[in-house]
Amino acid sequence: MQLSTGNSVWSRCFMAVTLAVAAAAVVVVDAADAVAESNVRLYLGNWAGYVVRGDVHEVSATWVQPEIDCRDPGILQRVVPWVGLNGAQGLDGRVALPLMQTGVESLCASDAAVYAALPGLQVENLAAGMAYADPRIAGTVMNAGAKLADALGAAADGLCSIGVFGGFCSPDKQVDGWWEGYPEPPVSYDDVEVHPGDVMRSVVRWDGGNYLMTLEDRTAKWSRTTAAASPTPPHTAEVVVEGHLDAALPGFDPIVFTDISIDGRPLSDYDAQMYGIPATNRLLAPGPVDGASFTIR
Repeated sequence: MQLSTGNSVWSRCFMAVTLAVAAAAVVVVDAADAVAESNVRLYLGNWAGYVVRGDVHEVSATWVQPEIDCRDPGILQRVVPWVGLNGAQGLDGRVALPLMQTGVESLCASDAAVYAALPGLQVENLAAGMAYADPRIAGTVMNAGAKLADALGAAADGLCSIGVFGGFCSPDKQVDGWWEGYPEPPVSYDDVEVHPGDVMRSVVRWDGGNYLMTLEDRTAKWSRTTAAASPTPPHTAEVVVEGHLDAALPGFDPIVFTDISIDGRPLSDYDAQMYGIPATNRLLAPGPVDGASFTIR
């Protein structure tokens, strides 16, 4: 089964459920038991990784695209490493938009999982249209849509486990490189392919009037750059893995982000905020920053 990308409800909502992070990021917990470093504050949402607040202009990172293990056939499961500018709360307390990002989505999707998720995804799609008017309300609505999708997905997964849906529960693995200027829908690079084990590199830069987003597959030796005009400067930078809030995550190989650079400086030079995903099957949080790298297991 193939899911369409581009301007569909699916692609808009599930490749970057961004305002869910904006709403959930106000929940802060002591992450001492979840990460190797004690006395760390962890912001919960649908991102796992690090966010830097401030007036930045360029962010970049390298990683190896992981292999995923589809364990819950009735639930849409995704692992999405990406690099971006904007999308989180800036120093002024407002959500910085537009979120300009590029990365790779690895997805587990059966027919049963897709049909179960669609009602919630339609709610999330409506929320994306509220992003500029009121990001907090948009985040609340988007979280409601996510909870609906998760509840129906859990029900579908239970029926799949007892064989009710038969072949409709067979998950397909899909891997897509993409870029996005949220709240506009994401766009896939359909003319190229990404495979598990490929060395990927993302760079997002604002030149004063345009956001330039480059996704490079160093293993397959291709690169794609997209320019999106915007006079709005960036106020946050992200290097994260995205999943779906409160849903099960697939199994996946550890993701090691390396060569992280923000305005030419390593991540360790910044007071970066740690984000984690409270999935139903585990809490996904990044390890400590080591210079220009960190690992998500």
